[in-house]
Amino acid sequence: MKKHTFIKLLLSTIIISGFIFIYPQKINSVPPKNVKNVLSNSQFSYYGGVGVGTTANDTIIKLDISSFPSKTSNNLFIGDTVSIGVGGSQSTYTIKDIGNTGTIMVNTGISAVSSVAGGSIIATRSAIHTVSFEPQVSATGGIWQVLIKSTSDLAAEKSSDAIPDQQGFDYGTLIAGAVTCPWGATATVGTTAAVALGSPAVTSYYHVIQCALGAGITNPAGTGVTGVITIGNATNALINPSPSNTAAQEGNANIFTFILRHLDSSSVLLDQTPGKIAVVESVRVTATVDPSITFYIDGVGNTLVGSTACGTGTTLSSGAVNTTGDQVIFGSLALSGFNQLGQRLSCVTNAPGGYVVTVHEAGVMKNVNTATTIPDTLCNGGNCTPTSATAWATPSTARSEFGYTMTNIGSSIPFVPGQFKPFGIGNANAQPIMLKTSIPSTTESANVCYRLSITTVQEAGDYESKIVYTATSTF
Repeated sequence: MKKHTFIKLLLSTIIISGFIFIYPQKINSVPPKNVKNVLSNSQFSYYGGVGVGTTANDTIIKLDISSFPSKTSNNLFIGDTVSIGVGGSQSTYTIKDIGNTGTIMVNTGISAVSSVAGGSIIATRSAIHTVSFEPQVSATGGIWQVLIKSTSDLAAEKSSDAIPDQQGFDYGTLIAGAVTCPWGATATVGTTAAVALGSPAVTSYYHVIQCALGAGITNPAGTGVTGVITIGNATNALINPSPSNTAAQEGNANIFTFILRHLDSSSVLLDQTPGKIAVVESVRVTATVDPSITFYIDGVGNTLVGSTACGTGTTLSSGAVNTTGDQVIFGSLALSGFNQLGQRLSCVTNAPGGYVVTVHEAGVMKNVNTATTIPDTLCNGGNCTPTSATAWATPSTARSEFGYTMTNIGSSIPFVPGQFKPFGIGNANAQPIMLKTSIPSTTESANVCYRLSITTVQEAGDYESKIVYTATSTF
């Protein structure tokens, strides 16, 4: 090659390279920073099926474990509302229990249509999408769009039939009024749009949610200000996808694309930033709390003679220091007056229906050697009974008597302070003395005060009576 020819080629190369540098490929815009889409609920929707062997009026439903997107009972929870049926003939039920991975229990017997094998079982889950970003450029009257992956509408799935889709989010009940835009922009929601991404390009379909700035309005740019587009609310929202995994892959998230696009006022695309959303089964954590009830009897906590632990007018006698959980030892009784000792009853349960404590007497108090009795009290006026307490202000001079009263120290008791009554004799006449109709927040207690009045002609000797307390919880 001649020297001057080489020089010409070299100069041509330099000139061409210079043009490439001077005229680089045009970039329409600088994309926003920190783009993300946070879901209020990332749980898959449930889309399962009724299995063979389920019949009308059954409450236990066998699941189809192979033909539907959701292949087990996992991702269903007690209290979920499910729609079960064929085609448009769907009935609504509530999940009462999860038997195993292949069965569920609902709140009422299912209809004949709901029992058809191959019918669908659907529990939709929706999420509020909170899309945030930091704009780096502004276009007067510009448009911000969020595109969220949908199904194509070309296959069996439809993007807006309120049935969970495997390929993306269903339109559900989303409306423009459920979209909040930044900078005073106006929200609209449109039909699905086809967008090609990647190399080689792959076309996918997306729901389009748009926030259009007003004429002459701009957005902050490059200042660190965050724009937030909120898509959906508690009533109107997109429906989360159903899983596309096999049963063995449960717990693995499915990943879906969303795109944030910036357009000018003429809808010319300036830039677009893709992001990813992960949707997965929620974890069902189960544990068993065994039913329990605790009931115990002890002293009233104050053994001082003269204590009014059983209420005004019921001062304790000298035997108070000897009272335990299973013995009330009066010792030598004062004649022609009241002898009084007390115990504390305490109860707690985890039963939803609470508890009741009842009491009865095995028989009247008797002399252990001669069977002479101390009758149960009639109270003043002779009008108290095992079911009705009245005042007992003075000892009877005609007959010895035995009775009791209760003092509330944290529980519900059917007693008026200062009133007494006799114990019912036998289990058939047991009476409630402590009551709670819901789970108590703590251990509840009440004091029971036993009262004896003895005439001067009561036969001498040792007397005994058996008092039976029964605590029952309602589950």
